[in-house]
Amino acid sequence: MAVVPAGGTTAFLCVDVAALRLRREARSRWVICQRADGGSAVKEQTRVVVTPDGRRLGVCVWGDPDGAPMFWLHGTPGSRFLREPGDAYAQNHLRVFTYDRPGYGVSTRVPGRRGADAADDVRAIADAFGLEHFGVAGVSGGSSPALAAAALLPDRVSRCATVVGSAPFTAEGLDFYDGMDDYARHGWQHALQGNAALEADWREMMDWVKAGMPELEVPKDDWTMLMEAFDESSRQGSAGYVDDCLSDARDWGLSVEDVQAPTRIMLARDDTSVPAAHGEWLVRHIPNAELLWVDGGHFGPRREPEMQLMAWVGHGTSPTN
Repeated sequence: MAVVPAGGTTAFLCVDVAALRLRREARSRWVICQRADGGSAVKEQTRVVVTPDGRRLGVCVWGDPDGAPMFWLHGTPGSRFLREPGDAYAQNHLRVFTYDRPGYGVSTRVPGRRGADAADDVRAIADAFGLEHFGVAGVSGGSSPALAAAALLPDRVSRCATVVGSAPFTAEGLDFYDGMDDYARHGWQHALQGNAALEADWREMMDWVKAGMPELEVPKDDWTMLMEAFDESSRQGSAGYVDDCLSDARDWGLSVEDVQAPTRIMLARDDTSVPAAHGEWLVRHIPNAELLWVDGGHFGPRREPEMQLMAWVGHGTSPTN
């Protein structure tokens, strides 16, 4: 038995799967982790996938154990606790995988990572759980990792979706800032300035979270889930947030034209963080993509259409659909 290093107050006890005779024949090794404090608002089971290069990725699995497999990739900041807080996954027969991107939660930090690197993480998790084909979707800052998985794992990703996600910062022919509010524009500019500016942004955001996310109007169960997800995102301090922002503001290391899976790009009509032109650019450059519009802003509300989108992503049966 071992203890996963934790930056917060809650330790995780890890049991080697081999000792439980649950070793899978895959390139990655994984261990089961359960919260050691016994009492938590998050009733979940965390698994730590050990990648071929020895890194650790914190993973959660939600919904129907026999459901259609798909990945739901969190925003910036975020963690594996970002999920639908009710029973909609089970009702839609979805088996949803969430994980901490490097630097968040219990996942090993990788300074200098690029958007394309997410494909290796998704593949390691899929191998560990024996998934041959699966869907992938990402929200906000999780959109570029979702597109990376679809572009670089074409024989495994059946369907792809992004929700309020931006186009590449280096997109040719796109006026990146056009229609973007000042707050969002400054965030991108701070990413270009580097770590110090991003650290200040992260501290401001965490102060807002600690204050209870005032002025954010979402249902109580969504609020509770977001508090859990944001709190876990800061286990390693600002590491994940800084690395996410730096990654998004440089070349992603992939071409969205290589995304072959059927793809849906969801934008919100009142979202001033991700202007309409971003989604329109993505649809023009991804071969088999369509644009979906929903009401609301960057944070929603959009529970029903988002769940419909996830069901579509998860229930693609093979990469050729």
